[in-house]
Amino acid sequence: MWKIPAFETKTIQLSNTPPIDAKFLSTNRHLAVGYQDGTIKVIDLKSGEATVSVDTKQEIASIGVSRDDKLIMVGSPESSVCLVAVQAGKVIATLTEHPAGYTPAQNTPSDSVEHIAFHPTRTVAAVSYIDNKVCLWDTALQRLRTTLSHPDGVVKSCWAGDSEHHLVTCCLDGIVRVWDVDQTEIIAQVTGHRDQLLDMKISENLVVTADDAGLVKVFRIS
Repeated sequence: MWKIPAFETKTIQLSNTPPIDAKFLSTNRHLAVGYQDGTIKVIDLKSGEATVSVDTKQEIASIGVSRDDKLIMVGSPESSVCLVAVQAGKVIATLTEHPAGYTPAQNTPSDSVEHIAFHPTRTVAAVSYIDNKVCLWDTALQRLRTTLSHPDGVVKSCWAGDSEHHLVTCCLDGIVRVWDVDQTEIIAQVTGHRDQLLDMKISENLVVTADDAGLVKVFRIS
């Protein structure tokens, strides 16, 4: 970890396997970390000790933390996601579009969960998949609400500020899309990249994007 602007560093190593993804909890005093072996740890940054440790029993590709710090959603390289109750320290649900017992064919394209974004107020999480879609999962009812189809893999999705129903998605086709999730329709598209988009960050009505050619662009969305 780097402390900005002092550029002080701190190293915390609580596992023999590599960390895959990490997210700060809302207080910025704890860090949720997903490890390659499927373990989720919530780490007290002051003491450097894990206050919660959960074996999700699945490989981890990405994680997300709810705004109230009560839930951690864990995405796998095989499309499934699970919900971890932080206080209880256990997996409470596994969510997947596929029926029980489903096994992908040998040549089936990857359906990795690339990014997870909890809604700021609703019990909804936007889950971005490399298989050309974003799924909106209801974390209270533990079911799929809707699917937003894309022409290519989606690497990230972010809720637009405090908007109740606008979601911004970052796609490998080089286009940023603004969705009205209640109507399940695209209300704006931002173009300008010729290469695959790799990341995106939103600040109020500005979107910063980075592509595979090393190009960074700043767009304004209304």
